Amino acid sequence: MVEPYLGSGAFSINASVPAVGYELNGDLCAMWNWLKTATPQDLQDLSALVEDCRQRTEKPDVRDMALDLGRQTYVRVNCCSVVVGQLSSWKVYPQHSLPIAETAKCLPRLRDITVIHGRGESHLVQDGDLLFVDPPYVGTKGNYVEKGGGADIEGEYKPQDTINLLSRVSCPVIFTYGTNAREVFPQFSWEPVKTVKVPNMRRGGTVDRIEWVTYANFPT
Repeated sequence: MVEPYLGSGAFSINASVPAVGYELNGDLCAMWNWLKTATPQDLQDLSALVEDCRQRTEKPDVRDMALDLGRQTYVRVNCCSVVVGQLSSWKVYPQHSLPIAETAKCLPRLRDITVIHGRGESHLVQDGDLLFVDPPYVGTKGNYVEKGGGADIEGEYKPQDTINLLSRVSCPVIFTYGTNAREVFPQFSWEPVKTVKVPNMRRGGTVDRIEWVTYANFPT
């Protein structure tokens, strides 16, 4: 199974077969590679460090915790960025804690996922592949930039790259996208999956997001 846009890897984590995921953000790759070798005790130690920093300062800065890039990004995704995967903040929010128990349950599965730092559109399909495609959402701004500033991965995303990928593969494809799926990819037949509430990072509260899915190359 292959995820050309790995991100959180939710589909790969919940699958039961070996998986390959492509990710352009080097910080997220570092997080994945750390988690692939981490133990439950490593997670507990990291959680204890975060809690200790909270006791010493209000909204501590993750850059002051002397963490390697993998651990630092795990904290950023889960505490600094309000558990939505954004990498725009460095401050640890006091109302959020690391999902240690949930992550520990995933550790055995993570070892069966190969993470490649690169473009998923370059994947050469092999016999038996299943593609789960969930590319960046056009029109949103999650600030998925690397430490110290780097490529604007969302801003540089071109939907045509995904269209080109799907046009050249003959393996089964599960393609999911957000609210504007039918506008960005009108050539596909979309089915609504569900409506979810996601945090509105700039204005507070939540906004509704429709999740859509379409399928290709499945036997009829």
